Amino acid sequence: MNSTMQFHNYPAEARIGRANQVYDENDIRQITGTIAVDPKTNKVLVISSSKHRNVWVLPKGGWESDETKEQSAIRETYEEGGVLGNIKGLVGNFMDYDSYGELKGNVWFYEFEVQQILDQWPEMHFRKRRWCTFEEAMDLLRFKPFMRQALLASSFAPKDNTFQSA
Repeated sequence: MNSTMQFHNYPAEARIGRANQVYDENDIRQITGTIAVDPKTNKVLVISSSKHRNVWVLPKGGWESDETKEQSAIRETYEEGGVLGNIKGLVGNFMDYDSYGELKGNVWFYEFEVQQILDQWPEMHFRKRRWCTFEEAMDLLRFKPFMRQALLASSFAPKDNTFQSA
């Protein structure tokens, strides 16, 4: 699968609000995200959480009714991480739970090949980005088990299954 989007149509500001969010038949919010890998360095993008200090996450956000899941994943990666590229395929969907064990959302993660790293992007003033090896990303994502599961399920994970989670 190769999905592209016209990036020049993206506004300088990130979308705000949940009026156009997609929910499934069980009223579960549908979310998309990416495992964005720079083919030049073979490193994955992680970004700082907008809600929790010193917590790192993969780019993700609400799927909206005027876009496909793939377009949503591309848009969220642009807005939060400041990178452009192409969807390479679906990794899978993963359930995200809050600290009370309540289901927050169904997250569809896609593999994403980075083509361009931007100097300016919509959320640059309140998010940091880091490029990490697989092991570094697994460590930084320690507070987000479903993101670690997605990373382990991706082609970015070591082929020899030697990674030991701490």
